[in-house]
Amino acid sequence: MKMKRTLFLLVACLLLLCGVSVARPIHSRADSSVPTPDFLDCDAMAYNAVGVLVEYDEPEYYTCEVYRSTSKNGSFKRVGTIKTSGVTWYTSNGSTYSLDAKKRAKCFRSGDQFIFVDYSAAFNKTYYYKVRLKDGSGTAGSFSKVLSGKAKLNAVEINSVYTASNSKVKLSWNKVSGAQGYVIYRKYGGKWKAIKRVSKNTTSYTDRSVKSGKTYGYRIRAYRKSGSKRILGPQGTIFRVTTKAPTVKGSYKAGSVYGPSLSTSELTEVRRVVQSFKANYIKSGMSDYEKVKAAHDYLCYNCTYAYNGWQYNGANTAWGALVYGEAQCSGYSRAMKALCDAMGIPCYYVHANSKSANPSHQWNQVKVDGKWYIVDVQGDDSGDIFGMGISYNYFLVSAKSYKAMTGMQWNTAGLPACKTNYAGK
Repeated sequence: MKMKRTLFLLVACLLLLCGVSVARPIHSRADSSVPTPDFLDCDAMAYNAVGVLVEYDEPEYYTCEVYRSTSKNGSFKRVGTIKTSGVTWYTSNGSTYSLDAKKRAKCFRSGDQFIFVDYSAAFNKTYYYKVRLKDGSGTAGSFSKVLSGKAKLNAVEINSVYTASNSKVKLSWNKVSGAQGYVIYRKYGGKWKAIKRVSKNTTSYTDRSVKSGKTYGYRIRAYRKSGSKRILGPQGTIFRVTTKAPTVKGSYKAGSVYGPSLSTSELTEVRRVVQSFKANYIKSGMSDYEKVKAAHDYLCYNCTYAYNGWQYNGANTAWGALVYGEAQCSGYSRAMKALCDAMGIPCYYVHANSKSANPSHQWNQVKVDGKWYIVDVQGDDSGDIFGMGISYNYFLVSAKSYKAMTGMQWNTAGLPACKTNYAGK
């Protein structure tokens, strides 16, 4: 399985605050007093970083100084400055940020809110922060209240948990920055038990001690030593899986659209993964949009492009995308079809024709809230910029938009028309 979301996952818990900044013109001010910024929060961003969240008006007029101490009433030292002028701001997937000299995300912005990232924090050590503003003449305002924060490990992001057979469960997850290892926990009969500790370079595990016909829960925690003590990261999401025979709906007979060449056992493996996806990602009351987005994102996180070719490791099938973790466009789109079928979302598997810019390309059409749209998961996975998140360039778009972006052509006979982009695109 591929490992994604490297450096920038350390800000996932705070990115909801980030969007495109709103620029204001620089102007003179009749009021010469320097206000005090709102110090909203202070929390871990990673094992070696603490995020300082502040808000203040007229950020083009003021700079914001960030001070730190090792005790609440101790001596504070400036560790950084938030400023908007003379700084290059980048925007990617809805996040606006600036970089430091080491090309790390140093500051995130959403309008008048900023997250300053302190990369000089030591792991598991509590620091105290306060902030103040300065105007263009160098006049400083009053300090804010003091808040504390501690650099911690991030939670483990589990990619997938599924039954490879009635007596075998496979797990995969993303690396956590700074982790020195991982502890895998299993729950059965109401009790959690640590079943395995693995090294920092391990991102998958097969549990061969399960029994047929049972339901288990799994969670994984990263750890890092502080002195001689092993410090565990947050618990993260719990995944559940059953070793019963899969029953999720779909096309699981020979010649299936999920892969015409797939064997019965391979189709069963696909079905097990799809069943686990539905059990862990699809909740009661979710809208069509939320379901389709969950499937889209699941594939982007759990599959990578098969550069060796479609003929290897089932790369042109749903098995390649969902079980092996590598696929080409055909594997992505067949897997998307399998996930949508399980969720009850109408979905077509579409192939380009000879007039297309790429006659071999494949994608999907899905029905959301009564209307049809194009989804190209493999295209979006290739558009994952800098590892900061998933691209949605080809998610729920019209046929006209898709053709303009890609140069694709296809036979539309028997296919519903995709007339509009989804609202909000």
